[in-house]
Amino acid sequence: MSSEVSSVYANALFSLAKEKGDAALQEARSDLRQCAVLFSLNPDLTRLLSLPTLPVAERTEIARKIFGDQSLASRLIFLLIDHGRVPFLQEIADDFDERMLDYQDTTDVIVTTAVAMNPEQKERLRDALSRKLHKTIRITEHIDRSILGGVIVKYGDTRIDNSVKYRLDALREQLS
Repeated sequence: MSSEVSSVYANALFSLAKEKGDAALQEARSDLRQCAVLFSLNPDLTRLLSLPTLPVAERTEIARKIFGDQSLASRLIFLLIDHGRVPFLQEIADDFDERMLDYQDTTDVIVTTAVAMNPEQKERLRDALSRKLHKTIRITEHIDRSILGGVIVKYGDTRIDNSVKYRLDALREQLS
């Protein structure tokens, strides 16, 4: 769930990168994702760049040495340091990714099955969802043996549960 803060920064970065073209969008996405990973692997870096007792200029210089100063992502980090918003970087990266997927008419779909789908099943599901949503579909597959059979499909705020477990639970509810 994104916050208003992350949404504002992600929208601003997305708009700026979009003005520069698709290559700049891809570069900003990649750089931002790498920065977010670096921050998540090094929580002390987030604390250091958020430390109010350290002057903004010094924190910015530390970030400049780590990230350089040429990319849109590094300039975003400088802005986050200046405004005390460094802890929002991961959320901003996630929001930016959502905007990129929307821009590319792509939807991420999580598919849960009891056993792995074969390539033909996965392709049929991808085609059906693509026709329904009018988007390119990226499937992430999860295996959960507890659903017994069938499939659970999640995308956006939608969940389609056609699992055997769900149907048995519904039948049990009707009989009680």
